[in-house]
Amino acid sequence: MISAGTRIAGVIGSPVLHSLSPLLMNSWIEAADIDAAYIALSANPEFSANDFRSLAQCGLSGVNVTHPFKMLAAEVSDTLTETARLAGAANLLRFEAGRIHGDNTDIVGIDYALRQCGVTFEGMTVLVLGAGGAARAACVAADLGSARDVIVSNRTRSRAESLKERYKLVSVCDWGDRRLAAARADLIINATSLGLDGNSDPGIDWIACKPESVVFDMIYSPQFRPFETGARNANLKFVDGLSMLIGQAEPAFESLFDTIVPTRVDADLILRKALKHAAL
Repeated sequence: MISAGTRIAGVIGSPVLHSLSPLLMNSWIEAADIDAAYIALSANPEFSANDFRSLAQCGLSGVNVTHPFKMLAAEVSDTLTETARLAGAANLLRFEAGRIHGDNTDIVGIDYALRQCGVTFEGMTVLVLGAGGAARAACVAADLGSARDVIVSNRTRSRAESLKERYKLVSVCDWGDRRLAAARADLIINATSLGLDGNSDPGIDWIACKPESVVFDMIYSPQFRPFETGARNANLKFVDGLSMLIGQAEPAFESLFDTIVPTRVDADLILRKALKHAAL
């Protein structure tokens, strides 16, 4: 039961009602037997830096940040971890005495998801679709993981160019040329919001891709998305966004609630059951 002393944190985004973070975090809270709760905060797309500062004054422990506010979250932070500074994006904000401390656990989540499938960035040519906060985390993870090079393709080229200016490993290709880039990539990452509706798709020609290439969709909901279906039908190795969710959530939970993640919770099983139920 929530009381006046319950420690509250949440996830903020637009949209955010699809998020499985509340289910995951509250499962850990229950298993850890702590007086805490984790909620979804559906924000107006025009949510501003001043709104973040007001949120920090409301007694929340902090928030996870998702699309489209990750770069804004970094800008508004009073302090940033090195990974958040490198990414120029924060997916975790800790509130302390009205101050905002930004972190980026997406980078940890990306590495976690790849390792679960026996994959690393080392020596790879990586195609990143998108240029927002998730794409920035992918570029940093690829650089730290010794990728050979990173190609960024975004519907608005100028946003992709901003990543080229930020990361020496990055080159840019037009959105219209993304299929050609995918054909020579070892790892293809969807860091766009295409797929959240269950219908939209970055539109990759999977048959033209190298048979040994790896496909990573940062989106995990809904259960069936054209990007994943196409990659799997082409028999390409696929990395699931749920693994990234779990990998980035573990350090976030420990930061927000000062409690170690309970190991007896089967996070993957809980989340996959929820996705299956939502698809019925």
